[in-house]
Formats: sequence, structure tokens, C-alpha cells
Amino acid sequence: MLKRKGLYFVLALLIALSLMVTLTGCGGTEEPAPEPEQQVENNQPAEEPIVESAEIIKATAAYLGANPAPTISAEEVNEKVVKGGDDTYFLLSIQKPEDYAKGHVSGAINIPYAQIAKAESLAQLPKDKKIVVICYTGHTASYTAMFLNQLGYEAYAMKMGMNGWNEQSPGMGAVAPYAGSAGFEVNTEAVEAQPVNEIPEVNTGAQTAEDIIIAATDAYLSSGRGPTVSPQEINEKVIKGGDDSYFLLSIQKPEDYAKGHVPGAINIPYGEIAKEDNLKKLPKDKKIVVICYTGHTASYTSMFLNQLGYEAYVLKFGTMGWNDQTAGMGTVKAFTKSPGFETVASE
Repeated sequence: MLKRKGLYFVLALLIALSLMVTLTGCGGTEEPAPEPEQQVENNQPAEEPIVESAEIIKATAAYLGANPAPTISAEEVNEKVVKGGDDTYFLLSIQKPEDYAKGHVSGAINIPYAQIAKAESLAQLPKDKKIVVICYTGHTASYTAMFLNQLGYEAYAMKMGMNGWNEQSPGMGAVAPYAGSAGFEVNTEAVEAQPVNEIPEVNTGAQTAEDIIIAATDAYLSSGRGPTVSPQEINEKVIKGGDDSYFLLSIQKPEDYAKGHVPGAINIPYGEIAKEDNLKKLPKDKKIVVICYTGHTASYTSMFLNQLGYEAYVLKFGTMGWNDQTAGMGTVKAFTKSPGFETVASE
């Protein structure tokens, strides 16, 4: 009897030990509960993806909101910089290298227009000086100045470019000087547009506003599209021919637009072009022709629109090239003749 009780005791002890080993083993393989802090961190919402078009719009609105002068006259550059030696200015020629070699403003460095968004080009530009951009007629200089101002530089286009400095300079290359107004008809009837279009998506893959602007600009400059369209082409194709693949955008002041504008053009003043409701008035599937007074602010605007993915061009020389006698010129004076300042050639 005692032996049987002893056997039962041993069996019970073995069973108890077996259960203890099993429970201990299960506990050893169980995943530890995450710390409360880890759970909070892991449940954080993912960062919102960057909207590239919004970054370009924001940078442009910030620049336009400061209401800076977009241009500087050839006379001021000559007096202050070339003669006066004012080293707060930095002269940047965006002529073709072969034209720069034939004749350029004294003291200007050369970075060709198509190369301006390259890293090695931007590395040559100071952010602590006023950059004066010089092209042939003022158009591509204004495209360039918009880009630089978006990046935080202080940049101005020299008004009318080499044409405004000395139209007889060999540095003009094959570019024809301003030949005067075409004298085409203007209209005073307002044309309305509704904000019903989507703003194009920008997909450069860049992660900062600066890199997005640089990448979008370089993509446009690499596209091979010309910056301007002539008044003669628009008059023939659009006004007379009714080509509806074009969309005319006047950025005149409203009071000047009311006095005279290119027929069929809607009006969005230059300082308001970076407002989303105004951008939504523009179609993504048409060639947008931007019209100002002399071509400069239209070029600023066209660079911005092309960065966003629109297909935009400038009406060459603006309303001055269309009809410089119209009241739509407002207080802007039409160009007559350059002062004939001296140019220098490269050695």
C-alpha cells in the first residue's frame, strides 16, 4: 500500500515538473509587448507627399508679393556699374558664347541661357549681389531673372538686352533688333475666363522647393521650345485665321487692358498670376501666348507657366510690338533707339 502511494507521489511530481517546463517554454517564446512609446511612434501618420506645383507657385507668389522692379535700364547699368564700378551688382550675359565673344557689356560673365539651371552654372552666381541678366532683346533675360528670383537671388533683366545697349553691336549675333510696331488692331472688349481647369501636375521627383524649381526649369530649357512668338504669326494664325489651339493671356493692368488689348485676350494682371484661381483659368491643352507691354513681364510669367507644365510663349515685344500707339500701353514708353554704349570683345 505504501509502495503504491509512493508511486502515485512520484508520478504526480513528474507531471507537475513537466507542466512547469512547458509553461516556462511557452513564456520564453512569447513576443515582448511593445513599449507604449514605440506604439505611439509607429502609429504616427505618414508625411504628406510634397505637391511640386504648389512649391513653384508658393515661391513665385512670394517673389511677386514683394513687388520688385523686373528690369533695370541700360543707362543705369552703364552709369552705376560700368562707369561707376558699383560692386553690389553682378553682370550675367546669357548670350551664345560665340556672340558674347564678339561683343558684350564690360564686366559680364557668360553663362548661355540653356545652361542656366545647371548646378555648375548656379555655383557661379552670388546671392549677396544684384544680378543683372543680359540677353539680346530682354526676353530670355526675363525668363532667367524669374528663375533666379524664385531661388532667392535678387535678379533683374537689363531692359531690351543688347538691343537696348547697342543694337549695332556684333554681340547681337543673328538676332534682329526691334524693328518697330506692327500697328495691328486692338480691342477694348473684355474677354472672361472661368477657373474651371486643373493646374498641371509637376513630377520632377525632387524633394525641396529649390530642387523642384531647378529641375522643372531645366526640363523646360531642355525641351527646345522657343521663348517667343511674333505679332505677325499671332495676327495671321489667331486673329485672322481663328486658330483655336492658341490661348491669349494679357497681363496688362486692368485699366490699360480696358483701353486696348490684343483681340480675344483674357486679362490676369502680372502681380496676380500666381493665384490658384487665376491659374485655373488657363487651359493645359493649348499654346498660351502671354502679352505684356514690352515683353519683359510676359517673359517672367511664361517661365513660371512653363515650369508648371503649361506650353507658354511670349508675344515678342508685347503690345509695343503689336501696336505701340494704343492707349493700352498705359504709361509704358515704347523703345526707340539704343544709346549706343560701348561693348567689349573677348580676347
